[in-house]
Amino acid sequence: DASGETEAAAMARSVSERLRELCGDLHLPILDELGAGPALDWLVGQVAGATGEEVRLERSDAVRPPAGVELAVFRVAQEAISNAVKHGGPPVVVRYTTSPSAASLFVDDAGPGIDIGREPIAPKPGHYGLASMQQRAEQIGALLSIRAWPGGGTRVALEWKAP
Repeated sequence: DASGETEAAAMARSVSERLRELCGDLHLPILDELGAGPALDWLVGQVAGATGEEVRLERSDAVRPPAGVELAVFRVAQEAISNAVKHGGPPVVVRYTTSPSAASLFVDDAGPGIDIGREPIAPKPGHYGLASMQQRAEQIGALLSIRAWPGGGTRVALEWKAP
C-alpha cells in the first residue's frame, strides 16, 4: 500500500487471509481443549453443512486417549470423510469410541465401495490421502484397514490400543 501498489497489496492481503484460514484448519483449539469427540462433532457439522450430504457422528468417548492418538483420529477422520463424500455415497456414518486403553474410529459410506482389486494404500501422484492415513496409524501404533462392504459401501477403520 505504501508504495502505491494497491492491487499487489490487496492480493497479498487475500493470500494472507487464506493462509490464516488454512492454519486454523491445521490447528484446531477444540481438539486440544475438548478432545477428538467434540472436534469430530465440529468436523461432521462442517462437512454436512458445506456439502448437503447426510453425515452423522455416533460417539462414546468418556475417556480421552493421548493427544497424539486424538490428532491421528481427527486427521484420519478428515481424510476418510472427505473421501466418502467425494467417492462414496450418503449416508456417511462416523463412529468414535474410547476406553481407558483403546480408541477406535470407523467411517462408513453407502457408495459403490472402494476397488479392492488395487492396493488401497499405495499413493498415486497427487493422491496421498490413503497413504497419509496409513502413516498416521503407524505413528501411533494403530491398525488401519480400508475395505469394501460386500453389498456396497466402504469402511475405513482405525483401531488403537495402549501399549
